[in-house]
Amino acid sequence: MKRSPRLAIALLVLAGCTAPRTPAPTDDYPGVLHPPRELSPDMVVEQHIEATRGDQHGGFDVVLQKRGAELTLVGLGPLGIRAFVLRQEGDQASLERTMGPPLPFPPRNVLVDVHRAFFERLPAGVRQGTLVGTLDGEEVTEIWDGELRERRFVRAGRPGAVRVIYGPGCRPERCEPTTIRIVNEWFGYTLDIENHRYTFL
Repeated sequence: MKRSPRLAIALLVLAGCTAPRTPAPTDDYPGVLHPPRELSPDMVVEQHIEATRGDQHGGFDVVLQKRGAELTLVGLGPLGIRAFVLRQEGDQASLERTMGPPLPFPPRNVLVDVHRAFFERLPAGVRQGTLVGTLDGEEVTEIWDGELRERRFVRAGRPGAVRVIYGPGCRPERCEPTTIRIVNEWFGYTLDIENHRYTFL
């Protein structure tokens, strides 16, 4: 994994993503972490993530797994050695770090982005055109043209949105996009995610 030395840079890029430019009553990223047992599908996917905030940029490799009552994100260091594990059990997030710099933000914040990209969705129905609904107190808009192209999250009292933009592969029957871009207008960062080798469990 020759990209892995950039892990420290990527973590520093995201350090500013824990709090908005205007102080908020909580350091937590707004959003709900539903227990993994309530999420579907169970799967494993290898990812490369490029993080950008302002003129800062960095990339790293991870493996995302959702299986039963556990959701994990494993960060990879040199030669594919495990650098850290973000884990969600129930509604609690934890971090185990074995190498590299400490995460400069709560593990929960990362998992909220994972939920938005892969598991937060409007109720089943006709998947065509522009759909609007409410999830966990946020207005959610989905744009479909046979495949999901974008999912947008808007929260009352907070300007802008979190936009999740999907590359090819997110179909109503199975969502396995080749790429995902998360544009967080609340905290001013972008994540570009390449997804490889989906395995559904």
